[in-house]
Amino acid sequence: MGYRIPEETIEAIRRAVDIVDVISDYVQLKKQGRNYFGLCPFHGEKTPSFSVSPEKQIFHCFGCGAGGNVFSFLMDIEGISFIEAVKRLAIKANVDLADLELDDANKQSRADTGETKIMVEAHELLKKFYHHLLVNTKEGQEAFDYLQARGWTREIIDQFEIGYAPDSWDFAVKLLSGRGFSLELMEKAGLIIRKENGGGYFDRFRHRIMFPIHNHHG
Repeated sequence: MGYRIPEETIEAIRRAVDIVDVISDYVQLKKQGRNYFGLCPFHGEKTPSFSVSPEKQIFHCFGCGAGGNVFSFLMDIEGISFIEAVKRLAIKANVDLADLELDDANKQSRADTGETKIMVEAHELLKKFYHHLLVNTKEGQEAFDYLQARGWTREIIDQFEIGYAPDSWDFAVKLLSGRGFSLELMEKAGLIIRKENGGGYFDRFRHRIMFPIHNHHG
């Protein structure tokens, strides 16, 4: 279990940084028409086949097929995780992620408790269902197309188990209660919210793309 970076924060970072500027730190680029070209950093070549589109904010190598957006480039070139790429680009974009951080000491103190294990299981369950909805259902098609249009390849989507929370007030509530999870504990886990009148719960995440973030506890 960890925390989730809201889709709007991911998008804010993506919009605030210029992929040409980021890639120029690693590749000597030359403008040709509307795009920039250079030698691909992912395979040896003598003729530039590595293209960067400032308009679409994506890159593509016609030689080896590598491609993606600014996040996947940084992940591939530096060999880092998605969350680390987000953190580095957030600094460049002057986007504050402090509110998403959990205190290390607090995380450690909760790591081995029974409740934490149950909450981890619940997060894992929802993560798998959200990923399934994104890549395998008509309900998630619009979100899937949205991601691909912004340079997220199917491989990256699968690797990081990006998902889609449906436009429903009780999808997670029904799924979790049906699997025997305590809704009171699920509220504590941050997955659902208690109604103001106390008459039940509703889903915290609705009609949004989900980026699951992991740490060494799960």
